[in-house]
Amino acid sequence: MKTVQSVVDVLIVGAGPTGLTLACDLARRNVDHRIIERSSLYNVASRAKAIQPRSLEVVDDLEAVRYIVDTGVVDLPVRYYTADGRSVDKPAITIAASAQLETPYRDPVWIAQYDVEKALRERYAALGGHVELGVEAVGLEQDSDVVTVTVNSPLGEEHIRARYVVGADGGKSNIRKFIHVPLVGETHDDERWYLGDVRLEGLDRDHIHIWTSSEGMVGVTPLPKSDIWQLQATIPADIEEPEQPSLEAYQAMFDRRAGAGLVRLTDASWLSIYRVNVRMVECYRNGWVFLAGDAAHVHSPAGGQGMNTGIQDAYNLGWKLATVIRGADTTLLDTYDEERRPVAQTVLEDSTKKMQEVIGTATEGGGLSQSLSTISDDLTSGLLISYRSTSLTYPSARRNLTRSLPGDRAPNAEGLQGIGFAVSVFDLLRGPHWTILAFVNRTDHPSLENIAYNELHVHCILPSHAEKVEGIIDTEGNTYRIYDAASNELVLIRPDGYIALRASINDTASLLNYLNSIYRAN
Repeated sequence: MKTVQSVVDVLIVGAGPTGLTLACDLARRNVDHRIIERSSLYNVASRAKAIQPRSLEVVDDLEAVRYIVDTGVVDLPVRYYTADGRSVDKPAITIAASAQLETPYRDPVWIAQYDVEKALRERYAALGGHVELGVEAVGLEQDSDVVTVTVNSPLGEEHIRARYVVGADGGKSNIRKFIHVPLVGETHDDERWYLGDVRLEGLDRDHIHIWTSSEGMVGVTPLPKSDIWQLQATIPADIEEPEQPSLEAYQAMFDRRAGAGLVRLTDASWLSIYRVNVRMVECYRNGWVFLAGDAAHVHSPAGGQGMNTGIQDAYNLGWKLATVIRGADTTLLDTYDEERRPVAQTVLEDSTKKMQEVIGTATEGGGLSQSLSTISDDLTSGLLISYRSTSLTYPSARRNLTRSLPGDRAPNAEGLQGIGFAVSVFDLLRGPHWTILAFVNRTDHPSLENIAYNELHVHCILPSHAEKVEGIIDTEGNTYRIYDAASNELVLIRPDGYIALRASINDTASLLNYLNSIYRAN
């Protein structure tokens, strides 16, 4: 069979949430790309089952959030069962992000990973994209200006020449192996779990149900808009070789830990043993090859961070790849590792600590309830992620600035009013462009005439007392308050929703110098 040769700007390997997020972002930016997936079928395992507020903001910007919000569940209380058969109901494990973080999506959403993937795939298809199934990367070579990936598919062998390759192919990433970048860290052999997607009889679907016993805990979570439950059960540390997962083994375990005859497992569509690995690569980039999501970092599931961190990796990388492909200096790509690797390090440390607390209380009803109640917080929401100290952030000259500093995520604000329309800040940010919020008293300020970039939207935000003129009035003062904005101040916001710099309107030179430093040609 003849080997096919092809050329593309970006090749994405892996069509999970990370790869699909990147594919959607590149598609809306009209970047020449392909996304391949070694499996011949779309994923049907629940795997991750919560999407966090920051990730919801990302998929909102990509216009894929509606299906997720309509399908998922926000408030899912927990019913704990004691050894004597009694039960006690507790509030949801997930908690809303603090109000001062200013987001339309304060609540994490319970939803299976396959539904998140479906939402992203449907959006990708609407953008004209197509996931290539049954295509496996089996080799990779790179030289000074191109990466050649050898793939096998039902049509035979193909050599894909790409300017950039992104490995989003999971914890067992082929791409990571091809570029000889190890996952550094450790496997926690005493932290193992039975997992599975099961159907069962005997429980209501309005709660997560958890039993504790001397052998450990077993819990089941109803997956929304389905009859499937995700089962999770700790494996005792003194068992060297756990029993192979099967419906019969899970039923016997359930009977031992919860009581015989209480719950009947009727079917299983996915069964697995999960070993907690706490590992990450020492660099997210090797030449023109990048790693994202589980290919770059793996950690415990505590706090629901795996899928979410991967989505945000892709969102950080997408606009940078597109900008460089259009002629910007390639040093912009160095900031992907600079910004995202410290985030993964923080997630690893936080999720490891939380998982150890859960494992340590898996045999105690009250203790487990307490440790699970602290899993969700503002840190796990992703809204506190900041790039204040990175090279893409210019510190503000204002010493009295109290919030929305350069490097921080740009918060939302409601109550903006134009002639014939009402919007929020997020409505202004939605899309692949840069944004300037110009906090001014009039829209014809001469300094604004100097600012002109193709991918830059400038919005004049007028104070609440301003007359109805062209521009946007902050009717309730929310945007001025939330951004701690001074009069005649400019706030430049990156395509991925982070504040790049803040400057006086009389210092447009700083803003233009910043953009020029990014967009200057090689």
